[in-house]
Amino acid sequence: MDQDLLIKARSQLLTNVLDYFVQKDTVLGLFLGGSIPAGIADAYSDIDLRVVVTPDSHPQFVENRLIMPEQWGDFLFNEWRVGTEHCVSHFRPFGKIDVFYLNLEEFRPSPWYGLPTDVLYDPQGVLADVIGKSRGLPFDMSAEEMNRTIGKGLAAAHEVYRRIRRGEFFYSQTLLEEFRFYLARIDDLLNDRPPQAIPFARLEERVSDSVALAFRQSYGGLERSGLETSLMSLLRAYRRQIVALHDRFSLLRPIENDLHAVDVILGEWHERT
Repeated sequence: MDQDLLIKARSQLLTNVLDYFVQKDTVLGLFLGGSIPAGIADAYSDIDLRVVVTPDSHPQFVENRLIMPEQWGDFLFNEWRVGTEHCVSHFRPFGKIDVFYLNLEEFRPSPWYGLPTDVLYDPQGVLADVIGKSRGLPFDMSAEEMNRTIGKGLAAAHEVYRRIRRGEFFYSQTLLEEFRFYLARIDDLLNDRPPQAIPFARLEERVSDSVALAFRQSYGGLERSGLETSLMSLLRAYRRQIVALHDRFSLLRPIENDLHAVDVILGEWHERT
């Protein structure tokens, strides 16, 4: 793929989309998030667009989110989740745009809006006010969410081990990726990085050395020994994360239980090997 062509096509797509929305009286603001305003976009980066609309028109924008992209250029296909208020649309030659439709009544300051943004359209100053108040707001994970994250990570590790022992190797490989998700999320938390909407995105550029090593050691084949070795590499890194979390935060859970949940797998594996 010609990277200059991809960048040019992305720029034209964004121009088409802006022309489409600014003609609508019910659109109150347009701004970009993600890699473009952060200055780290490359030829393969997508467009992360936020569209702030009037409360009365919001349901209609959400209802038509799969239809509108067909008017923006050389449309290919959409991807979306039921019940959400956004849509990801793909265009020739190899571009995509992720559009969120935000109801003005629910558009309030948030740490997410304090991240790099490019305001593209703000005739009434709505975006400037909210984005300005968002700068400096911390990404604080609540104690409940932290407890949930630890528990989900431990549960994922246990399920991987169960499936390996049962000989369900394809499923085990899938569950390993879920376990990696929680390691990446906790690594961001421990290193005071904003949470990532896509935890694995640009992971090579931000993850700590110890977690990066565990990840590299955890990609293997579909045989039992390889899967178990992958799990143990991740589990040892997760154990270190759990200790660090308990040292740094007041968690509503005993560390003894968390360490036992890890060591019961590590110990059994070491006894067999």
